[in-house]
Amino acid sequence: MPFMNTIAEIDKSGRLVVPKKIRDAMHLVPGTRLTLHQEGETIVLRPESQGGELIEKDGFLVWRSSVPVTFDVVAEIERDRDDRMQEIVGDWIKL
Repeated sequence: MPFMNTIAEIDKSGRLVVPKKIRDAMHLVPGTRLTLHQEGETIVLRPESQGGELIEKDGFLVWRSSVPVTFDVVAEIERDRDDRMQEIVGDWIKL
């Protein structure tokens, strides 16, 4: 990822908008939580988690992550579903 410099301004409510180019490059989506820490005169912002989470949104399960997904989410969901089904039916049916 190329290094980006930009200037952002804190509004009177203390909010800071991360510019779109940086949000897109870092895969930051609404609801992404950022951790902040101070290093001398510098403020460092990082996505709170490098992983992701499966959340329910409008009745659907949605994978929310601040980084690109590097694995097959559909395959993971199918594998999880098969594992849960095997626990339910036990040895009655082999999947």
